[in-house]
Amino acid sequence: MMTMHSISIRFIAICACALLVVPAQAQLTRERANPGAPVEDVFRAGTLVVLPTVTNIPEGNWNFTIQHSFGLVSSGVDELFGLDGTANVRFGLDVGLTDAVSVGVGRSRFDKVYDGRLKWNVLRQSRDGRMPVGLAVAAGAGITTLKNGFSLGDRMNYHATVMLARKWNDALSLQIAPVMSHFNVVYKDLDRFGEVVEERNTHVALGLSGRYALNPRVSVAVEYLPVLGTRSDGTVDNVSVALNLDTGGHVFQLFFTSSDWLTLQHAVARNTTRFLDGDFRWGFIVNRVF
Repeated sequence: MMTMHSISIRFIAICACALLVVPAQAQLTRERANPGAPVEDVFRAGTLVVLPTVTNIPEGNWNFTIQHSFGLVSSGVDELFGLDGTANVRFGLDVGLTDAVSVGVGRSRFDKVYDGRLKWNVLRQSRDGRMPVGLAVAAGAGITTLKNGFSLGDRMNYHATVMLARKWNDALSLQIAPVMSHFNVVYKDLDRFGEVVEERNTHVALGLSGRYALNPRVSVAVEYLPVLGTRSDGTVDNVSVALNLDTGGHVFQLFFTSSDWLTLQHAVARNTTRFLDGDFRWGFIVNRVF
């Protein structure tokens, strides 16, 4: 049988616990998310297919990427729908210097191009709507390391872009991005009909891209790079569609694209196959953040 003394001790212990728990619960209920914080996940990765996005790498994080494209699907069953064709591969590593600035390096198989790139988020879309869009700038330089007898300067190529994006809701994000592509040296050649085919040093394009989330881990995306004004002979605008799978530490992207180039300046200036004619290739991108 419980005595009055033991009942009193238990009552005091229960009251003491209640006094400790209630303030803790009250403190938790007073915490609120910062309404002026940046909108997250405007895009799931820093690159859609070849076009950079306003999404950047947080400070101190590293992102290792593998980009791989196969041959043309239209090559048919004899070439296993492109799997037997010539593949292009790019390995890249980017690091967030701050939450707004990242730098990266990479190497592509085609033309044995080594590249470096920089991205800076000038403005970030805010949750409270005071900043309705995100604005970022990106630039990169590449060097062809094929043994072609050209000087270092002759083998250099560049790109620069300004990205303006908005996440309209939990599902839809859109981006518009003027792009400049430049090659220090270009070529003039004859095609099989004896006609002169001439390349241009500089191209200006307008990158249009969008992403639609089917659920928190799966989204579809499109990318279109129409060239404005004059362009190299025989080239056409690059088109890509992608399926993005977020698995936590990885973002895995499956894509179809008309270009066999994986660097922006090359995709703008040197794409020669038309997506809507069925001349596209499939590939994938693996993003590993650590």
